[in-house]
Amino acid sequence: MQIAFSGKLGSGKSTVCDILNKQYGYSIYSTGTIQRKIAEDMGITTLELNKRMREDPALDHVIDDAVVELSRERKGEKLIYDSRMAWHFAENTFKVYMYVDPTVAARRVLSADRGNVEKYETLEEAREMLIARSVEENSRFKKIYGVDNFDYNNYDLIIDSTSATPEMIAKVIAESAEEFERAPFESTRLMLSPYVIFPTKRIEDDGSDELVIALKDGMHFAINGHKKLCSAQDDNFSFVSAKLTSATIIPNAEMIALYEDKNNFKYQTKPF
Repeated sequence: MQIAFSGKLGSGKSTVCDILNKQYGYSIYSTGTIQRKIAEDMGITTLELNKRMREDPALDHVIDDAVVELSRERKGEKLIYDSRMAWHFAENTFKVYMYVDPTVAARRVLSADRGNVEKYETLEEAREMLIARSVEENSRFKKIYGVDNFDYNNYDLIIDSTSATPEMIAKVIAESAEEFERAPFESTRLMLSPYVIFPTKRIEDDGSDELVIALKDGMHFAINGHKKLCSAQDDNFSFVSAKLTSATIIPNAEMIALYEDKNNFKYQTKPF
């Protein structure tokens, strides 16, 4: 089974890929490494490289063509594409998207040694620059390919690294890939930290046991299943399973504060 592995900047994709390589026998093809090397050779930041790539699609197509060819040549092998667009190009893959809270991502990147290409002075700067780079990349993808890399419906599994260890994530991905190979999923599966899902109702106003979320501006909001969400927050769960809906929501600061007080925690990034 081949896995097309995309996700947020700072989500820990490379670490998880390394575990999948060493413990589960997957070979890795990483385009992120190629992009950083190109930027370093040119003496520019990865954000600036992405801006140039927006005007010169040839830089993208060099990577894309290699992904298509590799997926055909090594069909049936245990191979991971650590690439934001491999889900669109690699053939017959298990498509995974790795999410992470933006503040958690910024903290990880700030403390990591990524050379001179990705240097930040403060947590706020790191968070804003990571978001800017991500938005710039996705804008370029939309222009070149006409697809939205942020659309969860493009993937078979959404998995969150905010509260989970890389080992836990690798285990879920490996087991899910094996299950998918036996029988493809009917819809996108979501495994999210309960601390990146915002409530929209009081528990007593929600009689549903199934956690259903909607996305707004890249953030997750519970439509149903607030009892399950509250319990997962109270018990410090690393993941909680959820389903996706396209419902429209309006963030409620008072409701969010209510759940924080009830379960004695603070959301690290809020929608306001």
